[in-house]
Amino acid sequence: MTGLIQLHSIRDISGLASLSAAVIGLCIIYAVGSVCYNVFFHPLAAYPGPKLAAASRIWYCFYALQGRVPFVLSELHKKYGDVIRIAPDELSYTAVEGWNQIYGHRPGKPEITKDRLFYSTFASGPHSLITADRSRHGHLRKQLSYGFSEKALRGQEHLIRSYADLVVDRLKATCKGGSAPVDMFFTFDTMGGLVFGEPFGCIENSDWHPLVRIVFDSVKFGTFVRCANHFPFLTMIVRSLAIPGDLKRRRKDQRRMTKEKTDYRKSLETENADLISGLLKEDSGATDDEYRSTSETLIIAGGETTATLLSGVTYYLLKNPNCMKRVVAEIRSSFTSADEINVVSVNKLNYLLACLNEALRVYPPASDGFPRNTGPHTEMICGKAVPPNTVIRMTQYATYHSPSNFVRPDEFLPERWLDEENNKESEFSQDKKSALQPFHVGPRNCLGRNLAYFEMRLLMAMLLWNFDMELLPESEDWIDHPIYLLWEKPQLMVRLTPRSDI
Repeated sequence: MTGLIQLHSIRDISGLASLSAAVIGLCIIYAVGSVCYNVFFHPLAAYPGPKLAAASRIWYCFYALQGRVPFVLSELHKKYGDVIRIAPDELSYTAVEGWNQIYGHRPGKPEITKDRLFYSTFASGPHSLITADRSRHGHLRKQLSYGFSEKALRGQEHLIRSYADLVVDRLKATCKGGSAPVDMFFTFDTMGGLVFGEPFGCIENSDWHPLVRIVFDSVKFGTFVRCANHFPFLTMIVRSLAIPGDLKRRRKDQRRMTKEKTDYRKSLETENADLISGLLKEDSGATDDEYRSTSETLIIAGGETTATLLSGVTYYLLKNPNCMKRVVAEIRSSFTSADEINVVSVNKLNYLLACLNEALRVYPPASDGFPRNTGPHTEMICGKAVPPNTVIRMTQYATYHSPSNFVRPDEFLPERWLDEENNKESEFSQDKKSALQPFHVGPRNCLGRNLAYFEMRLLMAMLLWNFDMELLPESEDWIDHPIYLLWEKPQLMVRLTPRSDI
């Protein structure tokens, strides 16, 4: 009897081994077949790009997890041209016309929708301005539009200027002619004041508020989740095991703090038009979820991106002494005192604006791409039919560093934006300036353009009016850092010397 049981056990084990081998064999056959189909027979097979990228999402995810996608795609576009295949179902573009054809207004036709897989990982959730569907987005944007108007921003000038003054005072107190990290707390405190009715205290405390700090963690981890979502069998593993417990806890803290701050802003009785006041009107039609999610989105989109640009332009000016000398001379010759620097007077600083535009080009705050999906439709993009269910996007870093769009694309050359210097004989006359679209185009372009330019001009004018700057050796290679949708910036260490002649 015992021998019979053993015989059955052996047969069971043998049968299980055979079944396992068959399953493994089928998986291998499926994988090989999928790779062959993607490379040779897929509707996108004719598009140029690395064969490994065409074969599987693994290639893309490998570079995404290293924070290198925009840099790699920039080099590939230089090799293959204005459109490349970067995954089995995804195309990246750098041609100027791609902006309007992918993201622009389409009279009589629906917009090319945002890629759901990409946007599903955004921490602000499905109810915010950035993730709302087209009709709801239009409604929310209309409610917010006045708060971002030039008239409304002039009404908030005293608040924005007070934070800029506080930055200058804190830097004078901490540097004393020595080194100091130029952390752009200014933009987050400004956005806190304009969205929540109170600053985060970043400037005062010279440190990031916990609600701001979790933004960086959420954005970076979103990259890992997006990669896992391309491989469904990994999604549960990543979400349940790979997310650190501390991050989960702080994400809960973020939601709690966001609710506290949005509840506080709602409790304020004020007639001032700040950025969020349109959603708080009785007839706005905005839900509580939309109000809270959009508030969180504005903090991320308005605080982090502008802070990144300010850090970038400071670095590039310090690395290019002739540019620094010229912009400092412009600022200091345009005003007799810092009190004259305001929302109107900064508009005459043409070279400063050129420096900011050039920084937006060489160091774009949103350097990667924000993909759309053709869905059930075939779309004509850059003169070629793109099949249904294809992810398409403009990759900003690659577009701005393309020699097809800009002369000497990897150099910081503000002069390319000075029209009075760019006559027909100028080396920059062939630049395709419309390729630079840091605030995007179409019905979903960035509402905060006016605010961003005002903040950037104001703070840079204030800093360069009050301080002489020198880049410290430890930040010589500051620019070499990864991109997880947003730049993962180290501290920018600068020797600040308060001017002795004012």
